[in-house]
Amino acid sequence: MLTKRIIPCLDVTKGRVVKGTNFLNLKDAGDPVLIAEKYYKEGADEITFLDINASYEGSEIILNIIKKVSSKIFIPLTVGGGIKNINDVKNALNAGADKVCINTSAILNPFLIKEIKNIYGSQCLVVAIDVKKDNNI
Repeated sequence: MLTKRIIPCLDVTKGRVVKGTNFLNLKDAGDPVLIAEKYYKEGADEITFLDINASYEGSEIILNIIKKVSSKIFIPLTVGGGIKNINDVKNALNAGADKVCINTSAILNPFLIKEIKNIYGSQCLVVAIDVKKDNNI
């Protein structure tokens, strides 16, 4: 039987955790470091941070948040949003992430998937795929 794991995913924009529906009507949900600490204390197995506007806005990866969180909690961290190349992956891992999550970059640069796997191993990579149901198909 598979073991159930609790992996909260925190959507981050402009350094804050936000909640919304389909990335619309976003409401501030708090400080990502404090929220991550709370999930850690409540028994989360891993935490994912996704900067939901990084690729769209071209903003930097949330390395400062990952550095702060990784110094306070001791479970695997995944970071996504704005990771465009292997140097971004290196910076995320050096900041304290255990894995990176790519989305837009997997489409724009499919070779990046193989490059990450070859350098850091497949356990280091999550590829997120956004899907929208179309009843006309």
